[in-house]
Amino acid sequence: MNSGPLEFHVAKPKIKWSTYFQDLFRPKFGGGFQSYSGKEPSVVAQNASGEKRVIAVFTNIQEAEEGATAIENDFKTLGTAAWCERYDVPVNFVS
Repeated sequence: MNSGPLEFHVAKPKIKWSTYFQDLFRPKFGGGFQSYSGKEPSVVAQNASGEKRVIAVFTNIQEAEEGATAIENDFKTLGTAAWCERYDVPVNFVS
């Protein structure tokens, strides 16, 4: 999603391979398993110089996609200063 000086996209969670391999060596009973996902899906903003910043984190992909749309709409309607204040982003990140 391109909104002028910022592009917004959803970053999907990645597998933590170290946790996966640790669980392979645990006993079948009583060892327990951990989540393999590294983090929840998030909305990331990328500025014109290629810097990325996580704007919000969500519990699932659908919420993240809806959140990305809302964040982008806020960016278009609020103006840079108000948007930066709302989402705790430094103004110099946008410019």
